[in-house]
Amino acid sequence: MAAGEGGTGRPSFADLVSAVPQPIPEMVLAPRIPKVLDGEVYFQFTKEEIARSAEPFRYSVVLKFLKNRPSLDTVRAFIHNRWGLTATPVVSAMRRPRNVFVRMSNDVDFTKALSREVCEINGIFYRVFRWSPEFNEDAEPSRVPVWISLPGLPPNFYQESFLKMLMAPIGTFIRRDNPTRCATRTDGARLCVEVDAAKPPLSHFWIGVPGISSSQKQEILYETLPAFCSSCKMQGHDV
Repeated sequence: MAAGEGGTGRPSFADLVSAVPQPIPEMVLAPRIPKVLDGEVYFQFTKEEIARSAEPFRYSVVLKFLKNRPSLDTVRAFIHNRWGLTATPVVSAMRRPRNVFVRMSNDVDFTKALSREVCEINGIFYRVFRWSPEFNEDAEPSRVPVWISLPGLPPNFYQESFLKMLMAPIGTFIRRDNPTRCATRTDGARLCVEVDAAKPPLSHFWIGVPGISSSQKQEILYETLPAFCSSCKMQGHDV
């Protein structure tokens, strides 16, 4: 067995890239015959079957590079050295030359990948998207991870259970930054949320009944909300 990096037992990058890939779990599927409509052959699967087939890829993201994509070995080395993942992801090419598929094995690593604040590899920037069976390489999803601030939010609401509830009208909670998690900064919370960029962003919400003196109107500041074109299905500009 090869020695770990610096004698720490941590596998080196060479060890990782030389590891034998493991096959994805097999799925038992009831046999069916193809159907024909207007001379076209097609198959139909239930939503449950599609969901089961996607289970091995539930922690996968797509990196879409804005310029020429680095080599896969460069991407693998950067992820290994900089992302701080707990397990080695599977990094592979996609049909579009600028896209890279990154399949992780647990929710902790998936959250780290989806919420990285600086999305670049060796100076080449990318956009990150959650993969799903409906992912289309020719159209960018409108749901994107963004960082937001909640100025003045009392620190007793910094707990994840509260933040998940407060973020429900905005999008899907991903994670808090460390100062919020540890309450070392108490002038407001900062967190990463997956939002639908095709919809107008919510500017505020109330904690308590709106207009009551004991209630608090909470402002929402979006740090990284991109424009999204609903016509060409691309980020970076509107219609």
